[in-house]
Amino acid sequence: MTLITAVLERPLEPGYQEAADRRTAGGLPAATSTRTVIVVVMAIITGFLFAVAAQSLRPKPTAAATVKSELVSRIEGLQTHGATQEANIVALTRQVHDLEALELAQAGGSDLTAKINTLERQAGIVAVTGPGLTLTLDDAVSSGGNADAGNRPTGGFEAGRVSSADLQVVVNGLWAAGAEAVGINGHRLTSTSAIRFAGQAVIVDFRPLTRPYTVTALGDPDTLRARFEPSFGGVYLAQLTKEFGIQSDLSAGDSLSVPGDPGARLFVAEPLGAPLGNAGAPSVSTATSAPTTPPTTSPAAQGVPTGAETP
Repeated sequence: MTLITAVLERPLEPGYQEAADRRTAGGLPAATSTRTVIVVVMAIITGFLFAVAAQSLRPKPTAAATVKSELVSRIEGLQTHGATQEANIVALTRQVHDLEALELAQAGGSDLTAKINTLERQAGIVAVTGPGLTLTLDDAVSSGGNADAGNRPTGGFEAGRVSSADLQVVVNGLWAAGAEAVGINGHRLTSTSAIRFAGQAVIVDFRPLTRPYTVTALGDPDTLRARFEPSFGGVYLAQLTKEFGIQSDLSAGDSLSVPGDPGARLFVAEPLGAPLGNAGAPSVSTATSAPTTPPTTSPAAQGVPTGAETP
């Protein structure tokens, strides 16, 4: 109690108290001012040292980071340019199609026009609209990399992430269930389309996709669902949800659209026989094909989607 009382009554250490008394007796303040020149200079020096230390700890841009930034800028620019050119191709293709139809109509080849339109829809060249199913796939809420993927062909993806192999199985299941046109995230799948991966990215015909992955399949919704769910693709999808937490949603729609494949182009032209409206020049039949990439999804027999029409 004596110590506590002494601290409360005399909080200042005796030596400091004596110095303060001497300053007071000499006509000076009991304590030195905090506004002296030395204190201000020391504060400025201390602040400068802290600023230099913070600047030194900041990571400096390396040559690799600079090159990476330049590459990212170039890639983004080329992607924008590619998207613009793709839109131009679609517009020019439509113009060519209209001119071909006009020429055939003037030459009296209306039956040939109908045949070409049917073949174009079957080959995936033109966009189609009709009833069908929409399947949305997304990564698990927590796509941890420690989960055991078992025999699932992940291709190096984490167990809770949707892989290119998952999309291949699901799309092939929809084809087998009778889908007449299929697209993923706005990309049309044809008999030569390829679903691949590059690192942790999923790509379709060399175009990267971003999650969620929306698969659109045209055809009779009830028939597609009844055939798909008990098939290998449907069971595989159910296991993805149950075992790995991958999110999926399958819904029907009355007016779904699948775009045409802008990469399809003419490869073969052969004489067909007697020309239309001109006996001296041979007419040609055209065979159109998409770029020759290894097939991943292969519609064995594509017909015109039920109720489908060219937009």
